Amino acid sequence: MMLHRPAVRVAPPDRALSHLQGSGLVLLCGVVFSFGGLAFRSTDDVSPWQYLFFRGIGMLLVTGLALLATQRQRLGLAVKAIRGPHIWAALILGGINCLFIIALDLATVAFVLFAQTLGPVAAAYFTWLLTGERVTWRVVVASAISAIGVGVMAAGTITDDLSPWALLTLAIPVGFGLYATIIRSAQPVDPALPILMAGVFVTGLPGLIVFASGGFDLSRRDALIGVFAGSVLLGLPLALFNIAQRVVPSSETTLLLLSEVVLAPLWVWAFADETPGGSTLVGGAIVTAAVVWLTLTRRKIPRRAFTTRG
Repeated sequence: MMLHRPAVRVAPPDRALSHLQGSGLVLLCGVVFSFGGLAFRSTDDVSPWQYLFFRGIGMLLVTGLALLATQRQRLGLAVKAIRGPHIWAALILGGINCLFIIALDLATVAFVLFAQTLGPVAAAYFTWLLTGERVTWRVVVASAISAIGVGVMAAGTITDDLSPWALLTLAIPVGFGLYATIIRSAQPVDPALPILMAGVFVTGLPGLIVFASGGFDLSRRDALIGVFAGSVLLGLPLALFNIAQRVVPSSETTLLLLSEVVLAPLWVWAFADETPGGSTLVGGAIVTAAVVWLTLTRRKIPRRAFTTRG
């Protein structure tokens, strides 16, 4: 007996954005995300859980203000639109945000960056599994080239001082691929709502852990850096990402976000005096070329592609 996946309706695209505009928006999000590692490295003496708590506060502030500004008259209706997939997406987003900061204590930056090349592969799989959308050959080629580029960037440093627990880092790209697919296929809601729910998770869990381990002990400067990272470097670009996700397939958005992988070492070089090696620059150029090629050669997605059948 042959089994067939039932028809799955992918949320219709935002007609205000073209595919090229959406791709550019995702690239911009990657640029903003790339400052996240520098922000954490700029703190003086703060534990990952304390930093996560204040980063969660920043997420709550920016998304709460955005909802008040855009949904003040119909906030109740916006909240009623939340469904199970949105809650799952928020939990996944909150979990991978916690894991990202913790991973910086468990593994080298090179390993964390290299792990992110699994993002397009994970997104492509979940897109096919949950929605039936097929991945184009351009995405496959660009993903393979990007993986080679990140491998060049991380050459020689991937396993330096690697803790066995660092393998948990591999859950980050897998989780984000699943998050991107859920957001794309779920019923549209205000883009700030999933981030607000994730902010509750990012604030609540680290807050409980910090209080259980003796309370907060960090400078005002470190706390402000955490709030800034959660609001400007995470909350705002995530809302833009949720909008762009309506017109750009998940496998492509996670690939375009590799701009974060390319730029993160450059910001550390510019502002923290950590000079990147030649392999970092060469590998970054390879990834950039693959992402730019995909963006410029991608054809317009047919309208009928958003209602799919497995």
